Amino acid sequence: MSLLSPAQIHKVLREQTAQKNDPGSLADLLEKNNLSADEVLMNLGSEMRSAEQASVRVKAAEIALKLNGLLSGDEKPDFHVTIVISDSEYSGQNPILFPR
Repeated sequence: MSLLSPAQIHKVLREQTAQKNDPGSLADLLEKNNLSADEVLMNLGSEMRSAEQASVRVKAAEIALKLNGLLSGDEKPDFHVTIVISDSEYSGQNPILFPR
């Protein structure tokens, strides 16, 4: 059985303390806790397909659309539609457009 010198023990303790104070990058932490992008997306897809409540399925679909860049709350429509009805029989305003 080999004996460890105090310097070797101090070195190991210092490395362990440094590792606890510096847990690593966020990507490493996420991977370590089973939160990698692939696993999260797999779980999101599973919720979208098999959640019992419709609200959960809709929310999962909304998140998936946002991740794909297809849904965003700050976008405005790219087009506007204006309907102009000209009728020579009626002067002024067309009565079709007024509620009865």
